[in-house]
Order: sequence, then structure tokens, then C-alpha cells
Amino acid sequence: MKIRVMVDSNLRIKNVFEPPIELEMSQDENTLKDVLGKLSERYPYLRFLEKGEMGDDLHHLYLNGESHFSFPEGLNRKISEGDTVRVDAYMDPLAGG
Repeated sequence: MKIRVMVDSNLRIKNVFEPPIELEMSQDENTLKDVLGKLSERYPYLRFLEKGEMGDDLHHLYLNGESHFSFPEGLNRKISEGDTVRVDAYMDPLAGG
């Protein structure tokens, strides 16, 4: 199943992290939580998912334009092929010295 994931982020790493991203999900990966888990595996430096909840680097998560907060099942909301998930992820600026 193909899910289009649009990641809006203040972080871009050429040839490594360049949104938008399209994910291939298996049949048993069928929730918003699974999408965040897959993103976490692919990009471990961003906290998409922490202890089964939205990670600290996420500000918003949408499924087909609707906020995940509007779904009674939250991150356990089922997804289908062709759905679009939008993830707004932001990293705090790194201080240098």
C-alpha cells in the first residue's frame, strides 16, 4: 500500500531528508501510528513517535486534511492506500559555541 506523506519541516538534509516523502506500507501497517513509526525508523534523528505517542518534534498531524485530534481513535486511526498524511515536524535550533 502506498501512502503519501508530506513532511513540513525546518530541517532539510540534501539527499537524506527532502520532503515530500512517499512511504510503502505493508498490509499490517495500517494506522497513523504505523506511519510515524516508519518515519522514525527511516529518520531516527527526528522524534516522530515516542512511547507510542506523537514525538516532541511534531507540531501537527493530519490525515486527508483532518487533524488527528479530531479522530476518537487518535493515532490508531486506520489509513488506506492513496491517503495523504501531513506531518509538521520542527527541530529546535542547535546552539554552537
